[in-house]
Amino acid sequence: MQSNKVRGLFLALGVSLCGAVASAQQNNIAQVVYSNPGPYSQQQLAAISGVKPGDPATAATLQAGAQKLSDTGFFDDIGAEIRGNTLHIVAVFKLAPTPKSQMLPVAFPNLVWLSPAEIDAAIHARVPLYFGYLQENTVPVDQVKAALEDALAAKGIAAKLEEQSIEPTLQHPFRSMAFTVVTPLPVVANVKLGGVKPEFAPLVQTSVNTAAGKPYMMGLAGLRTDDIILAPLLDAGYIDAALSGVAVETTPLDQHREPVILHATLDAGEIYHVSGLEFAGAPLLTTEAFNASAKLHAGDVASNKALIETLTPLDLAYRKLGYMDVIVKSNPSRDTAAHTVAYAVTVTPGEQYRLSKITAMGLDPAAQADFDKNFLLKAGDLYDPTYVAGFIKNNTALKTLAPYYGGYKAIANPDKHTVELELKFYTGPTVNVH
Repeated sequence: MQSNKVRGLFLALGVSLCGAVASAQQNNIAQVVYSNPGPYSQQQLAAISGVKPGDPATAATLQAGAQKLSDTGFFDDIGAEIRGNTLHIVAVFKLAPTPKSQMLPVAFPNLVWLSPAEIDAAIHARVPLYFGYLQENTVPVDQVKAALEDALAAKGIAAKLEEQSIEPTLQHPFRSMAFTVVTPLPVVANVKLGGVKPEFAPLVQTSVNTAAGKPYMMGLAGLRTDDIILAPLLDAGYIDAALSGVAVETTPLDQHREPVILHATLDAGEIYHVSGLEFAGAPLLTTEAFNASAKLHAGDVASNKALIETLTPLDLAYRKLGYMDVIVKSNPSRDTAAHTVAYAVTVTPGEQYRLSKITAMGLDPAAQADFDKNFLLKAGDLYDPTYVAGFIKNNTALKTLAPYYGGYKAIANPDKHTVELELKFYTGPTVNVH
């Protein structure tokens, strides 16, 4: 868990330090100021610290307030001092909020029982400084999880949630943190769509059948139930296909599963063809190499599947060399009259990340020894998520690792451009791993 710092308190009232302390002990605070509050309001901070005008101007008062602010888990450092004079004493808290760059945006992919407003209210009741971002492995993460489980319990749902990091993909290029219900797991039981024209019925029926029985997901591009339902249309060139008026209906089954009926209206739009595909080239992939591997060409139906396959080699060229924040964009330019689309592909590499620490958990001594010998990535190496995923998938090639399955979590430090890699291995019945 994150270790926040509360700096030593310096008391000054415009006189000597000893005299200041003595005066401070005899006077009360007239004003409280929070310096460098970041995204937090003075009112929010005052409610947490509890320090208010009229309180004794003592080190103990400031220390208690600073500690309460530190305990929120949203500050890297906190200092406090008393300024002014005996006629107007000002308590100043000097704050160093955890930078947003060190946090991840938060998603709630399958909390089908709670509205966005209910989720927000439940979290803020427990974590008042929450603003849609959290830092990994900190106290607020556990508090948010507990708040959501309590909110569900209030509705009679004995739910278990897990927090997991969602690694970036072409469809979802930013790392995020997701709070997901694992029991009872919401699964797609039925999909009821309005607006389905007869010519779309075969495509939609195929996708609905594919979605049936799978976990219900929302919010994360590339992982949503919507993406499964729309996939055949998007791959057939209906690049604007979308669902509107999405609503879910739950039908409790047992403590393990919660069948979900999805209601929505389909708007397929029109079929588009590709009028052009351009890539200016980049240090890790030339224009010629990109064009040679492209699955999409001028004149083709604008298939989303072919577009993803076209962009993947560019994405992997960077991701394999530690460019964890690489963003590949297709930048579509539509001609709505001609129903054509031109793509101008760009890549923003970001910085390279290196492994700072590798931890494997759940292995017996023999398996751990084999892991240490055969897992080729070491601390200091460029981070390659494709190697990690491939090792876990193919670890049965090693005799001692054959009984294990597992998952991994990459904890990035965007300021230092380092990654802590945690691999978790399991034996026995399959469990949900990430």
